[in-house]
Amino acid sequence: MNLLSLLGALTLLITSIHADSLPSTTEILYWPLGSTKPSILARVAYDPTSLKSNILTYNPPKPDSHADGDLVRLGLYTTTPTNPKQWTGSLVSLSSLTGGAPTLRLHLGPDPESEVYHVSVAAFEPLAQKGSEPAVELVVSEAGAQPHLNRPVVVRADGQSVEEVPEKTLIQKYWWVLLVVMFLTMSGGGGGGEGQ
Repeated sequence: MNLLSLLGALTLLITSIHADSLPSTTEILYWPLGSTKPSILARVAYDPTSLKSNILTYNPPKPDSHADGDLVRLGLYTTTPTNPKQWTGSLVSLSSLTGGAPTLRLHLGPDPESEVYHVSVAAFEPLAQKGSEPAVELVVSEAGAQPHLNRPVVVRADGQSVEEVPEKTLIQKYWWVLLVVMFLTMSGGGGGGEGQ
């Protein structure tokens, strides 16, 4: 039995050493609708450049402890230029956090040094054991298409834009002639042997 507890302590030590090597941490909070303040769901260490993460602590809510129904807020506090402690989150079902091992998605900005700006939860595996730790997935936002600025706009003398119309091929120009020739070929010429 002492060997088992020694292995458990060693695993905890290795996990904490590995977590200390990750540069950033964040607290994921859950906030029942009838409550006045949020509670810590998980504390996660992550590295935005290598996209590695580790769960430091995980405290799942008890399913029977909230009489408000099955809805809780899931989110975190972020810092914005106007507010140093801005709540950002979404509404999820309590059963998605307590029914198994959910996958917590931490959404990062496109910069390599960006912080978590949003958290969401994915559906858990139906065969996952109750009480097992969730998985963490880091989702990096991609920069959108950038407009081409400071390009001159070419217009005609009347102010309309100049559009280059591609040249049509021979079949695109004279498709109707082929249709007429095919119709005449199909409908004419069948009466050669009967008559005189």
